[in-house]
Amino acid sequence: MLQKKSGLLALAFALCALLLASGAAQAKTELVSKVDSFVLFVDYSGSMAMTNADAKLEKIEMAKDLLAKMNEKIPALGYDSRLTTFAPTSKLYSGIYDRAAMAKGIGSLATGFEIFGRLTPMGGGLQDIRPTLDALKGRIAVIVFSDGESNLGANPVPVATELYNAFGGRLCFHTVSFADKPEGQATMDAIGKLSGCSVTASAMDLLGSEAALDKFVRDVFYDEVEIAEPAPAPAPVAEVMPLRIHFDFDSAKIRDDMAPILDEAAEQIKARGGSVTLEGHTCSIGSDAYNQGLSERRADSVKKYLAGQGISADAMATVGKGESMPKYDNNTDEGRKLNRRVEIIFE
Repeated sequence: MLQKKSGLLALAFALCALLLASGAAQAKTELVSKVDSFVLFVDYSGSMAMTNADAKLEKIEMAKDLLAKMNEKIPALGYDSRLTTFAPTSKLYSGIYDRAAMAKGIGSLATGFEIFGRLTPMGGGLQDIRPTLDALKGRIAVIVFSDGESNLGANPVPVATELYNAFGGRLCFHTVSFADKPEGQATMDAIGKLSGCSVTASAMDLLGSEAALDKFVRDVFYDEVEIAEPAPAPAPVAEVMPLRIHFDFDSAKIRDDMAPILDEAAEQIKARGGSVTLEGHTCSIGSDAYNQGLSERRADSVKKYLAGQGISADAMATVGKGESMPKYDNNTDEGRKLNRRVEIIFE
């Protein structure tokens, strides 16, 4: 008994798994863009040419590597995109987002450049991208890749605030911090806190974890929406013709008043083509065995008549249902009369 129960449980679990798998197949995932335009805004100043103590790489090398990895994960959802540097300002890519073209722009970023005499006007860089932002439509994401050091010109935090105000909620700054000094991190944190829309991350975290990079790209660029697949079309239901052939009590003989209906049925069968089933029925008077045989004889009578009207015998199957499928009340004379019938069903 225990083995039998175990077997039944195993079968139940297998059926549940099959149903769950079947349900999963009914849905698909669609990517929906969160923004219409984006700017990859890269700090190109002397401090970015300095070596990060933990990574043992120039910060601009880390930025270039991270940009390349991020570019592989940004979905092609028709974004208007830009790749722009500051300190100095330069435009490396502009156009509807194309992964290969953006990769070429990222590849053109230089490394190993001179550190001294290349100060960081981060506020000025933000001011310089105002014409770029003015040309962009819809929701705009600006992803700032910087160590946050700003030692020349306007304070970047008030400038970023002014840009937020100027674009009336269409603009959002996101930050990727390469900061290795407290003051630089403070600047990146301040920009990231200007609006609730901002997504902030450490460059080291994104380079060290593909899952973290996936999440950052998803949080900035798109949502994953599960779309239910349309339910499969229901299987065709056999069509019962409204023409029912009725019989006298305990008889399988075609009545004279049914001949015109059968003639009409023959014309419909010819017009529709295909095969049909002739389904015989009886009322409830008599034994089950007797009524089964009577229903079969009634179906055969209809088949013989239709064959005489030119319907191929091969296109007609007969079946007897006896008294098992009443359509009307067998407790009344009228109901029993209507239950003595043959129905013509198209396959």
